[in-house]
Amino acid sequence: MSLRKVFVDNIKFYRKKAQISQQQLAEKCDIATNYLSEIETGKKFPSVDMIELLANALDVPAHLLFLDTTEIAINADVAVQKRNEEFSDALIRNITDLLEEYGFTRSHRKNSDF
Repeated sequence: MSLRKVFVDNIKFYRKKAQISQQQLAEKCDIATNYLSEIETGKKFPSVDMIELLANALDVPAHLLFLDTTEIAINADVAVQKRNEEFSDALIRNITDLLEEYGFTRSHRKNSDF
């Protein structure tokens, strides 16, 4: 994803997270609502000073506006899935060990309705 697209998506995301309209954000930054709309649609790209104003108005560090959270979410999903698989494997081992400790062996289970 291009840096411009990441920025545009994050401006919209943080504005919506703050539950403010384009007009309200534009007023906080002392810019025209049309200009903010052009930024959010990627038609215009703001200066560094404007990026700082937007970040301050949204109450987020400016560098977060350039962070591709799509990759973070994907990596987090993979990490959670791996952790769940490891937990499941460990749980199965622990249950198996516990059953064997109480006399329920694999051969015993085959001969019962268990």
